[in-house]
Amino acid sequence: MTIRPATPADLTTLVTVARQAIYEAFSPAKYPGNPVEAFLDEYITFPHYAVAMDDKRTTFWLAEEAGELVGFLKLRRHAPPRRMAERNALEIVQIYLLEQYTGRGWGRQLMTFALDYARSQGHRAVWLGVWEHNLPARAFYEKMGFTPFGWHVFPFGGEDQHDIWMQRMI
Repeated sequence: MTIRPATPADLTTLVTVARQAIYEAFSPAKYPGNPVEAFLDEYITFPHYAVAMDDKRTTFWLAEEAGELVGFLKLRRHAPPRRMAERNALEIVQIYLLEQYTGRGWGRQLMTFALDYARSQGHRAVWLGVWEHNLPARAFYEKMGFTPFGWHVFPFGGEDQHDIWMQRMI
């Protein structure tokens, strides 16, 4: 797997893979009644990602295997939640792999890349939000050294869901 920065030329492929990976992660087959399609239609769109790509505080990184996009990272520099003591932190907004590429250690590689990138940019911590019912992701983040420090309401397809905030010092 190689990881490289996304460019505007990658927008179509990035949105396509993001929609597929997020659908696979939160599909009604795994979470009956979860409004994943509504969330995708509202937030995982070409206009939303184009705006994010144009935001100097946001970076996208693409994970590729044999030239094919298999996952991505979305990182954002902005103030962390007030409950987080360390203020010099980078948010991991999204970290996804297509389902067929999970279980190969590539999620760990993406996370390690995010941590190394944050460190190289002078940050002392990273933070993220994870849906309270996404037990596999929560377990992965805990294995990667993240600890919970609070929660917030996350709008997901017309529902208010609870995301647990997790942090890790680097």
